[in-house]
Parts: sequence; C-alpha cells; structure tokens
Amino acid sequence: MAKLSLPDHMRERRAEAEQEAQGIGPFLTVSRQFGCYGFSLGLLLLEILNEEAPPGKTWKIYNREILGKLATETNLAAELLERERRTRPHLIVDFFRSLSKERIPSGLEIRNRITTIIRGLAAEGYAIIIGQGGAGATQDMPNGLSVRLEGPLDWRVKQVAYREGIHDTQARMRIKAVDKEREYLRKIYEGQFGRKPAFHLTYDCSVFTLAQIAQHIVYAMKLRGCM
Repeated sequence: MAKLSLPDHMRERRAEAEQEAQGIGPFLTVSRQFGCYGFSLGLLLLEILNEEAPPGKTWKIYNREILGKLATETNLAAELLERERRTRPHLIVDFFRSLSKERIPSGLEIRNRITTIIRGLAAEGYAIIIGQGGAGATQDMPNGLSVRLEGPLDWRVKQVAYREGIHDTQARMRIKAVDKEREYLRKIYEGQFGRKPAFHLTYDCSVFTLAQIAQHIVYAMKLRGCM
C-alpha cells in the first residue's frame, strides 16, 4: 500500500474533521456574572433563533433542566446536587458520606456527569446552554459559540437589588457570596478546560442592552456558520 504524502494526509484529516463537525451542533453557551440576566438573554435568543431555524428544527434553552435530568438519574433533589456541585472537598464530610446508606455523589462526580450531559445536548444541536460550566465542557466541540456576560460591581448591585427587592447593602453581600462560590467552580473548570481565552465573546451588560447583545450574538453565529 502506497504511503500518503504529508499534504494528502492533512487533506484527509481536514475532510474527517469536517465530516465529524457536520454531526455536531449548532449550539450556544452563555456564562454570566451574578446579576447579568443570562436566562433573560437566553429567552430573547430563543425567540430570534427559532424565527430563523430551518424547517423541522427548534432551538431549546437549558439551565436548571440539566440539574433536573441529573436529579432524575440519581433520585436526589436538584437543590442537593447543586449544593454538592459547589462544595469544596472535606475529608470528614466525605467520610460520613461513605457511611451513609443513601448514596450521595461527590461534587466531582456531579460536575463530571453535568459535563457529559452538556456535551450530549451540544452534539444534538439547537441548544442554548445557560451556565453549568457549558463553555468549558464544549470548548473542543465545533459548530458552537460561547459568550460571557459581565458588568461592573456597582451596576450589578443595582440590578440584584431591584430584581430581588432588597437594599443595596444586602445585594452587595449577596453578590459577594455568589461570586465566591462561582470563583471556586471557575478555578476547577479552568484546570480541566484550559482554553484561552475562555469565551469567544465577552459583553459588558452595563453598556449594551440585552436586545443589542442578542442581535450581535445572532450575527456572530451567522459569521461562524452556526445557524
């Protein structure tokens, strides 16, 4: 059998990669700082994308549904799984967990399973995935776009205070607590998925409205061939 030349080999690999990509997506992941209305953006995108979706295709949005699927698999409450996902390892807690008759998966097991679920949704296509480490889980998958929503702290304080009907001081404390939890998860995901930059697009929500961001994301998806 004749050996393939390097150019022939590279063309063959590109053809294989293109063939694999055709069976994946399209998908979109949305990461957000607390107070940046990621789910609201997802709903806007859902409406726009479904207006332009090909016949027989429907975009769907996934957020809590991912934890809900895992809760069904494990017969545990989604709230418990979310708490464990964010909890730092603790030797004493893990010891007593091993003695419990009710099998409670560790934070690592939960995160790994969530990653598997997210990759399955992205591969199936027409999925808008909000949070849950979606950008990291799909970083090596073609035919997708990852976006990040951020905002200055004082701006986020105003948003959370208004949304939850609380004082600015309480909102600031709440943001600090949530940011601390998410920072722990961010470091874990960065260690597992080391893509730099972590997101294709990052938006300052204090500068652009959600409607403007949604329009720009749709345009970016068209440029990338994700629609």
